[in-house]
Amino acid sequence: MRRSSGQPTVHVGKVWRLMLADLGLNTTSVLRRAGLPSGLLDGEGTRIPLDQFYALWESFDIEACSPTLGLKLGQIEASEFFDPAFFAAMCAPNMTVAGQRLGEFKRLVGAFSLDVAVQADATRFEYRCKYRPDLPLVMAATEIVFLVNLMRRATRHLVIPQAVVLPAPLEEKAAFEDWFGCPVETGGSASFTLSPVDATRPFLTHDNQMWLAFEPDLRRRMDDARDDLSTRARVENTLLELLPSGRTQIDDVARELALSRRSLQRRLAEEGTSWKDVLNSAREQLALHYLANTALGASEVSFLLGFEDPNSFFRAFRRWTDATPEAWREAQRPGV
Repeated sequence: MRRSSGQPTVHVGKVWRLMLADLGLNTTSVLRRAGLPSGLLDGEGTRIPLDQFYALWESFDIEACSPTLGLKLGQIEASEFFDPAFFAAMCAPNMTVAGQRLGEFKRLVGAFSLDVAVQADATRFEYRCKYRPDLPLVMAATEIVFLVNLMRRATRHLVIPQAVVLPAPLEEKAAFEDWFGCPVETGGSASFTLSPVDATRPFLTHDNQMWLAFEPDLRRRMDDARDDLSTRARVENTLLELLPSGRTQIDDVARELALSRRSLQRRLAEEGTSWKDVLNSAREQLALHYLANTALGASEVSFLLGFEDPNSFFRAFRRWTDATPEAWREAQRPGV
């Protein structure tokens, strides 16, 4: 992800042109109010710092002068964008998998994330900015409406969320609650919650062959975004994918990044880190994830992280957390 003045950046282009056209707004007026150049959305668009992206949303909101703008934007026909991430979601077997696919894409290529938390009694989809807590209300509402609309279209069923949460009060709350079919609460993040039945309700648009067709382009776009990350971040992201399959060697990562072992080591050294530091960091992240979210035993986690034996894993885990894996897992239980 490219950065300007230390800020993450966000791509703006065709999607914004379509949204402005669908709402009949003057592109030049919206960009001028946001303090952005009039040709910003021309061609394939460009990337702008997060602060400017937030200013663009604020300008969009003011120019549209519509308290139900999020409802309108969230229901715009996304297939017109020909976005591989959108089609990858529509080809998923259910909303849980669709959310996970979109979440993976957002995590790697943008400043925003979509986290899917599956519990026994509900599945929660949370949309947030990874760098700032003040998510613009219209943007948050648009994203949640878009996701619920995607699910309803894919299942051909009027799915009613168990709950919807937005980061600030809505001016036309009744209109949103009528569309969602449930109360809209105000909270710290943008999210919606589904029952286990609705979270796994089959998508009638499920098409694994189509997913296989879109996946390469989606992966390519993720890889393009990784080129803008630091070498450490690229190595860490690659390790998070490779470690569960037992590929823990520097040569494995170097091949994935199309670098020689020597070049990879040199780039890490230039950033003031090393292969060993990044490997330990990735192992720590995955270890905490496995212990917090799965029932895998410590020996199984050790195997998945590529340790030579469980004792090596135990020693490393104690360095990371000052606790044993079992004690750390127990401490994460609610009420402990």
